[in-house]
Amino acid sequence: MAFEYNWKNNEANFGPPVSRQVDGGLHITFEIVLKKDGKYIGLRRQSIPGHESPPNSEKHLGGMLFFCHNLIRYGESVEDCVKRIVKEQTGVDVRSLKIAEIDSSLQEKDDQWAFTPYVIAELSDWPKKGLYGNEITEVVTFTKNNAPEDFGWWSKKELEDFLNKFD
Repeated sequence: MAFEYNWKNNEANFGPPVSRQVDGGLHITFEIVLKKDGKYIGLRRQSIPGHESPPNSEKHLGGMLFFCHNLIRYGESVEDCVKRIVKEQTGVDVRSLKIAEIDSSLQEKDDQWAFTPYVIAELSDWPKKGLYGNEITEVVTFTKNNAPEDFGWWSKKELEDFLNKFD
């Protein structure tokens, strides 16, 4: 190797992917806000497929609302990642996408570094109820200023502020 960079300040440099979550490790996960014909779309389900349930979920026996959310795969492009996640979790194709924001934070529960791009994805069709990783029992549409109260990982105010700022 002609040049070797020596990391001194905990810069982002990682080994190959591992099969289990590691305390103090890193994960790159995409939060994908769904949109069609000027309306936003929430999916009622028990949780995001493959993820833990949010706090207070036991109070929502019929499920809570979620967007699409999952991890990028090693070497996968952002566009391919978003299209794969949305297709797996809704059965619908993505027509276009834009990265609205990128968050970098440490999770208290395991000191994991969560690197999270937030994407707004325009869908080619409306999602339908059915089994996509887990069951979607309802498809809910809304606008920037009337977000539902029962999103699993967003408060109404957080979601409305995000949509008004980035879309």
